[in-house]
Amino acid sequence: MRSSLALGVTGFSLIAVTYGLARFSWGLMMPAVSEEIPFSVHLAGILTACSYLSYCMSTAAAPGLVARFGASASACLAALCAAGGLLLLACAVSPLMLAAGLFIAGLSAGVASPAVASAVGDTLPPAQQDPANTAINAGTSAGIMLSVPVLMLLPGGWRAACVLFALLALICLLPARRYLPKDRRVTEKDRLSWRDLVRQRSLLRLGIVAFISGSASAAWWSFGPEILRNYLHLDGRDSSLLWLISGGAGIAGALTGLARRWLSMAQIYRLSQVAMALPLLLLASLNGFSWWLFPAVALGGAGYVTLSGVLLVYGAAATPASAASGVGVAFFMLAAGQVAGSALFGAFYAGLGAGAALLGFAALALAMAAVLPGAHKA
Repeated sequence: MRSSLALGVTGFSLIAVTYGLARFSWGLMMPAVSEEIPFSVHLAGILTACSYLSYCMSTAAAPGLVARFGASASACLAALCAAGGLLLLACAVSPLMLAAGLFIAGLSAGVASPAVASAVGDTLPPAQQDPANTAINAGTSAGIMLSVPVLMLLPGGWRAACVLFALLALICLLPARRYLPKDRRVTEKDRLSWRDLVRQRSLLRLGIVAFISGSASAAWWSFGPEILRNYLHLDGRDSSLLWLISGGAGIAGALTGLARRWLSMAQIYRLSQVAMALPLLLLASLNGFSWWLFPAVALGGAGYVTLSGVLLVYGAAATPASAASGVGVAFFMLAAGQVAGSALFGAFYAGLGAGAALLGFAALALAMAAVLPGAHKA
């Protein structure tokens, strides 16, 4: 029998590496990278969209990979993509190489979530699956928290940090190989095709909500450090501290299972959307440093990680015969929204200014608070 603790730690570590280090560390390192490899704000949006685009593509392919090769092999592939992309970033000398590195690194997260969700569904009893999934999903915050001191203190700057992050990704290969299931437990007839998935009304609603929510989240996670440094004129130290607080607060997503003792999943979902909108509204209203930034970005970080965990739960519940399929749809649409949101926010930021762009994207999150992604038992 596989240890549930070993499964949880393995999944948490893999999510920390693929999301926190391979994806979201880019937002923090982007200002430093642009000093060595110059690019415009508009190009910054395109570069960030490369990561989201590859994440979107790999999320679409992940359920099939998990069904054919098993959770363990898929998780190993995710770790290898994270390591490969980060190493390419470390060697980059042009925006094209940056785009390639971000694209490869972005593939890792799209494979990791369905693989881990499948492992949880195959290994743990139903009563433990929702708490396990939301706790593992909070690994994103652990990765972000680790990235901040490494990028600030490691000799060699962002290039050395990318090499270290790649080594951590490679270390994940061993537990993924050992503790995640190597074979799927569902039969061929139980697997859901994409045609079956798009016919499910619950998944259609979930997909729309995830897409718009992903678009709204891109404002902070793609451009947060850029806005702090070039719009609010904060120094690098304050920007990094706020990014650390935002990422660290996402650990609250691990407490979603505990929160369900007092709140329904629908209430947690609505609170997470409001929490994502508040820091955007505050950023739009400021023209410099404010102590209110600290609680605001903490709310935003907790809101996003909690939201992604809630969407994961809704997705798994929508396709109980194949958890990876429902999770794949939810995260595919979340990623597709982030692709669109990154490109659009970059364009609005350049054309209309940061304030107007932030207000518009905050409105998206607030609008989604009124629309539930599907049916799920409280």
